[in-house]
Amino acid sequence: VRIMGPNYVPGEDKDVWKDKPIQRTVVMMGGRQLQMDDIPCGNTVGLVGIDKFLVKSGTITNDDKAHNLRAMKFSVSPVVRVAVSAKNPSDLPKLVEGLKRLSKSDPVCQIQISESGEQVVAGAGELHLEICLKDLQDDYCKGIKLIITPPVVSFRETVTEKSDVQCLSKSPNKHN
Repeated sequence: VRIMGPNYVPGEDKDVWKDKPIQRTVVMMGGRQLQMDDIPCGNTVGLVGIDKFLVKSGTITNDDKAHNLRAMKFSVSPVVRVAVSAKNPSDLPKLVEGLKRLSKSDPVCQIQISESGEQVVAGAGELHLEICLKDLQDDYCKGIKLIITPPVVSFRETVTEKSDVQCLSKSPNKHN
């Protein structure tokens, strides 16, 4: 199949992989997978073996002239953040791999490394972040003891244009 990433531009050879095999095609049914050779249109399927090429979104086709689908835009942004670290430093590679898998599985969840070197997980709200952390502990980092900081909400605001109205106020100490 032909796999086109979200940054693929038709006519260029960047962010496109040609003639890549799909290992298995499965139908997801609850907690189990049913392998199928042929699946009719309109069904949601799982493709095994393409995670090496795509991070969060992409287009899969067998037509050389096909255009890629645009990446989805979400009306929410990740604002609640927690720092995650492994209790045992030898488990750090497993934690990093688990964070990569979490990032692939959830399109809104963001994983960053702060200036201090902490692994930061950001979600769209406290409930969303709680679900992401539960998935990280139970599915992606099974058997690793994690240290998770309390959630922090980043609040930022700025002035975007000059006002026509003059505003005066007094400071609490009444000297400014």
